[in-house]
Amino acid sequence: MVFPITDYFQHKRACQNKQRERASRIANLPAHYLTPVSHQDRDILNKPVEELVQDVHKHITKPIDVLRAYGKVAIQAHYKTNCLTEVMIARAELWAENGINIKGPLAGIPISLKDTITVGGYDSSVAYSRYTGQPHLKDGSIARLLKDAGK
Repeated sequence: MVFPITDYFQHKRACQNKQRERASRIANLPAHYLTPVSHQDRDILNKPVEELVQDVHKHITKPIDVLRAYGKVAIQAHYKTNCLTEVMIARAELWAENGINIKGPLAGIPISLKDTITVGGYDSSVAYSRYTGQPHLKDGSIARLLKDAGK
């Protein structure tokens, strides 16, 4: 099967636009995401998830601190492996400080989603360049369930 050359150029343009968007989101993150992992970050990263949730429930650990520790590691991993497609950290910071379900079973625990999960304001490209540049208006059911659980 032969594809028109215009398909190739559309694909390249879509990929470059997405890469620029991602680079801009990373560059505009608060400075602490671009610093080395601290002792406090390591303490958070080394705790089992169940213990972190309990610490958030008891107000021992703040959800924003958990997000920042895991976000820092995600950015470092991305620099090594190109693993991030959508960078949602800045929006997650706002949500962690204002909209989190502090009593939920996932209270304060950041998660990573495959780009097949619909999150409002972001593309769900399914790794297919044709679907980039088309952010969804609202969260899909899985994103809503996770947020209700404390995401």
